[in-house]
Amino acid sequence: MNDLKDLLELALPDSAAADVLVDPGADLTRGRRLLRRRLLFRATGVVAAVAAGAMVPVVLHSAAGTGAGTSRHQIAAAVSHKPVHVTTRQSAPVHRATSIALVAWRGTQPPGYEVSWMPSGWAVQGSNPYSLTIAPSGDTNTNPGNFLGKLVVMLQSSSVTSPPSGMSQPVNGRPGVFSPYQDGIESVTFQNSNGQWVVVQAPQVLGWDPAQLAQFAGGVRVLVTAQQGVG
Repeated sequence: MNDLKDLLELALPDSAAADVLVDPGADLTRGRRLLRRRLLFRATGVVAAVAAGAMVPVVLHSAAGTGAGTSRHQIAAAVSHKPVHVTTRQSAPVHRATSIALVAWRGTQPPGYEVSWMPSGWAVQGSNPYSLTIAPSGDTNTNPGNFLGKLVVMLQSSSVTSPPSGMSQPVNGRPGVFSPYQDGIESVTFQNSNGQWVVVQAPQVLGWDPAQLAQFAGGVRVLVTAQQGVG
C-alpha cells in the first residue's frame, strides 16, 4: 500500500501541498468536453457524406435539362467519367440480283429486230415494228406490249434528238450511254452501224451489270421494218 500511495503523491503537481485533496470535477468536465467534440466531428462527417450523395441526382437533373440532343450515355459518362462507346448501325449494302447468264439464241426471230444473245431460260415473246419483247419462258403475262419485268429492244423515240445523259458504255466500239436502275429498270442507249440510236431496257431480275447489258445490245440487229415510236 505504501508504494501505491507514493505513486499517487508523485502524480500530484509539485506546487500542491501534500495534505490537499484532489478534486475530480475538473477532470470530469474536461472528459465531457472532449466527448462532445468527438460526437460533433462524427456528425459533421455523416452530414458531408449525405450531402455528397445528394449531388448526384442534381447533376443528372441538370444534364437532362441541357436539351434533347443529350443522350443518357453522355449523362452517364459525365457522372462516371468513363468513355462511352457508341455503335453506329450501318445500312446493309445493296446487291444486284443473281446474274442470269447470256446464251446464244437460235430460236424464232420475229420481224423488226434480231438478237444473237438471250438470257438463259428466256425467249422472244413477240415483236412489232416498234419493239421486241423478251420474257422468261412460261411467263403468264403473254402480252408483248406489256413491258413489266421484261427485256425490251426499240429505236429511240423520234421526238428525242440526242442520247440521254449518263455513264459512257460503248457497244461494239460505238457510242453508248448506260442509265442505272430507275423503277426497277436499267437501260443502255447506243448508236448502231446505221447511225440509229437503239434502246435496250432490262428488268432488275436479270441482275446484269453495264458490261452484260452492253454484250446483249451488241447482238441486236435492227431490220428495215423497224420504226421509231413517238413520245
